[in-house]
This record gives sequence, structure tokens and C-alpha cells, in this order.
Amino acid sequence: MAATAEAPIKTASVTPAARQSAAGWFAVPTNRYLALGAAAVLVAIVAWFLVLAGRRKEEFASRALEQARSVAESGNLPLAASEMQKVITTYGGTRAGQEAVIMLNQVRLVNGQHELAAVSLQDFLKAGPAAEFRAPAQGLLGRALENAKRPADAAQAYAAGVEVAEVDYLRTELLLDAGRAYSLAGDRDKAVAAYRRIIKDYPDTPSRTEAEIRLAELTGGQL
Repeated sequence: MAATAEAPIKTASVTPAARQSAAGWFAVPTNRYLALGAAAVLVAIVAWFLVLAGRRKEEFASRALEQARSVAESGNLPLAASEMQKVITTYGGTRAGQEAVIMLNQVRLVNGQHELAAVSLQDFLKAGPAAEFRAPAQGLLGRALENAKRPADAAQAYAAGVEVAEVDYLRTELLLDAGRAYSLAGDRDKAVAAYRRIIKDYPDTPSRTEAEIRLAELTGGQL
């Protein structure tokens, strides 16, 4: 059989004339303004679609979270945990997805899964959640560690929560928890400091009375 020569593959190339034509088009000020305007419109359209997609994702996530919450309120905690995990997996990064992490680990604590909750909350905090979820996550982590018989680690978690809490009532609740955990860990000085901080810095909060009682127990009545 006679050999057949393969046809050369043609590659697209921009001719000097085409380049000169494009350069000439952009050299006209009106054309440049048109091109810039078109680019700005395109960027705005893309940004609008991204915002719209984000809003829709948040809406879907909120609905899924409400459904999971309803299941939890009905008392079916295993199913609720499964539904919350779906929210986390499907809508990770949304506000509802982050709230689902908090709720799921609350369910785990109720079920006695303290170590599992501790690991999950540590991972959640390392990922950098929104500010509104940091203190609650630290508080839950402290509770999980305390229930797992790790009071020293629990105290550190509670203390970290105090520093990121956004409202006084939550700060003082975490300080009470920290004081209790420090006391259980045998660190009397830090427990005393936690209670005294409530009395000194947050005298108008409901936690002050309990802080005074706990402090008196540790110091023999000296505030």
C-alpha cells in the first residue's frame, strides 16, 4: 500500500494585520471606555450571581437546620444528629451550617459522647468559625472535657471562651465554669481569680452572687 502523507495541522495565529487592527481599535478613547464599561458590567453580573447563590444557600441551610431542630425537640436525638450532620456536610461555611455544629455537639453531650464532642469542637474552632459561635463552642468544649474528667483542659477552654465572648452574661457564665474547673483541677489560685474577676468587672450581672458564694467557699469568707 502506498504511504499517505498526513495533512499538516494548522494552528491559529494572529496576523500582524489583526494585531494592528485591534491596537487601532483600542487606540480610540471611546472604544477603550466601551471595553472598560463592558468589563465592569460583567464583573457586576458575576458578583450579583455569587451573592444570589450565597443567599439561596443560606436559605436552604436555614430550612434544613429548622427541620433538624424540630426533630431534636420531638425527642428523636439519633435522627436529629443525623439531620444536623447533613446540614454540616451540605452547607458547610454557612451560618446555619456553623450553628448545626453547635447543636450536634449539644446532642452528643446529652448522649454521653464527650470525647467525640471534644474532638469535633476542637476541629470546628481550628477552622475559624464566625465570631458569634466562638464563645459557645469554647463553652461546649469545656463541658465536654470536664465530663471526660479533664478539668484542667476544660478550664483552659472556658477561659478561652471568656476572651472571645461578645456579651457580659456569657463572659460571666464562662468565668463561673472556669472557676469550677480550676477548682476541680486543684488550681485554687486561678479559681479565686476567676470569681474575683466577676465581682470586680461584672458586679451587675446575675453571676455575681454565685461568684461570691464560690469565692467564700475557697477563701473562708474573704472576698
